Amino acid sequence: MIGKNENPLPQMEDEPKVQFKYLSDRDVFLIKNEEIDQPLAEISGYDLQINFNMEFIKSMEDVEAVIQGMGELWRKIILSQLLQSKNEQTD
Repeated sequence: MIGKNENPLPQMEDEPKVQFKYLSDRDVFLIKNEEIDQPLAEISGYDLQINFNMEFIKSMEDVEAVIQGMGELWRKIILSQLLQSKNEQTD
């Protein structure tokens, strides 16, 4: 599993730079609570890539395993941010 600061791509010394248009090139995935009409989470950025290793996802059971793994990943991220927020409030 890849954590927040881990990047599986090799680091290049002379890595090329890319420019993006501020609004139209930004991808946004929003999770909204319809009852209160408020966003709960947002995933946004430029050149977002969501890749699945389809070679190994062949059945609904495999899809469910991916979904469960993603849920666990997001649970860790959300709880980490919640704890950080609580710690900042008590400081």
